[in-house]
Amino acid sequence: MTMSETTMCERDDWGAPASIPAFHVASMFRRADPESYDDARREFFIQVNLNPFRTRSEEFHQRMEDAFDQWFTFDYHLDQLGLTPFAVASAYARDENETVGERGYAELCETSRTNFASWFWVREANAAESRIVLEDVINGGIYGVRDFATAAAFDGAKGGAVVVRIARVRGAWRMVGDPLFQARKPDSARFRLHLASCLRTWDPKFIDLVRLLFGCDPHLKLDLKDMRW
Repeated sequence: MTMSETTMCERDDWGAPASIPAFHVASMFRRADPESYDDARREFFIQVNLNPFRTRSEEFHQRMEDAFDQWFTFDYHLDQLGLTPFAVASAYARDENETVGERGYAELCETSRTNFASWFWVREANAAESRIVLEDVINGGIYGVRDFATAAAFDGAKGGAVVVRIARVRGAWRMVGDPLFQARKPDSARFRLHLASCLRTWDPKFIDLVRLLFGCDPHLKLDLKDMRW
């Protein structure tokens, strides 16, 4: 059994916390535990219920793979106690990668404990500060998140939508993986209220948001084609 991908913990030049990309966790299980991996893929695509009339571009397939990797890594349970593939990968990285150590493992555990995905509304974004302020329209709450790419994409915006997973590590909120969806328009307060009213009564999980964006689901009561960059 090999789990070498889990040793690929990322740290950037600014001393960011240890992280393991979802792609590496999924790849590890695809080779080391193919039965669990295959069971998870079947469950994921059954729940997503892909729209058969949607154009299947290369970008679409890549987004679906990214969505599966993220769901499998953080949300799929390997046992009845709720053990996730990310928790397994984190423990293996601690034991097998000397650059991770107890500090890196503690950071990975923070990511495991605090991460959640939601539909966020952009309150403000500042590329110079690599900071974007997001309002969780499903659960409530406002989060200042450090992420240069998304802050740059929304620089100066006072509205717009981002569907993404975030986690609090070392006292700061950061994005875990790339956004599943983002759009600058519509950006009105009225549209924000519409989103909140639709989503809060539903309380969707990550896989529900994937189905809403890429599968067949009527909960949002709007045409996503109206949401654009």
